[in-house]
Amino acid sequence: MIGAKNRECGDLQMSVKLTIDDSILASCPDCRIGCVVIRDVNIVGSSPALSQEFLKLQNEVAKIYNIEALTKLPPILAVRTMYKKLDFDPSRYRPASESLVRRVLQHKGVYYVNSAVDASNYCSLKYLVPFGLYDLDKIEGDICYQRQHGGTYVNIGGNQVSTDGKPFLTDSLGVFGNPTSDSRRTAVSLATKNLLSVVFAGSGTAETDLCQILEYCAEILTRYNGGAVDAIQVAGAGKE
Repeated sequence: MIGAKNRECGDLQMSVKLTIDDSILASCPDCRIGCVVIRDVNIVGSSPALSQEFLKLQNEVAKIYNIEALTKLPPILAVRTMYKKLDFDPSRYRPASESLVRRVLQHKGVYYVNSAVDASNYCSLKYLVPFGLYDLDKIEGDICYQRQHGGTYVNIGGNQVSTDGKPFLTDSLGVFGNPTSDSRRTAVSLATKNLLSVVFAGSGTAETDLCQILEYCAEILTRYNGGAVDAIQVAGAGKE
């Protein structure tokens, strides 16, 4: 990986290998992603306390933002800029965070899935960046963020989606997630015991800012799902 580096946030050691491929860095040299690994979680169908906090955040978002200026908000704009650098049309394939905010501003509400996915969506709405949440035990081998050539995968909704030319997280079994839509293969369920949370930072996001987001995400996920944080990691290019 040309100029790529990995580091840990805080004192936690890396328990997964996460890299960004040159196929991403060549077009978006300031790209950064981060991940949190949490083990021994206890996911429930719903958490009343989390649902209350999530509703409070949705009401705050609805008061602060308006849909006409949404794409000009710095975190949203940074993610859209990253998409464009990768020839990934953000208006056709909306970043998951942008889709979430749009639902709130259009008074459609958010989808409640389970205590882990809801906590991840809460963090995405708070920071306006895409999060991916995966069952770590369904991932095989090292993880790489790269652009794909050809192929398809089945997304969370059960639809067959082309991966050609798009940025994706991959393991030894193939693609399993990107900032717009994740795969059914690694979906989180009530049976999930080990979590991998990935933050797809926008173009130019500072490493320290990404670490702050990851650490907050780890706190929220463990608050509502238990477990222990095993690793917090950033992958990206260059040094600050």
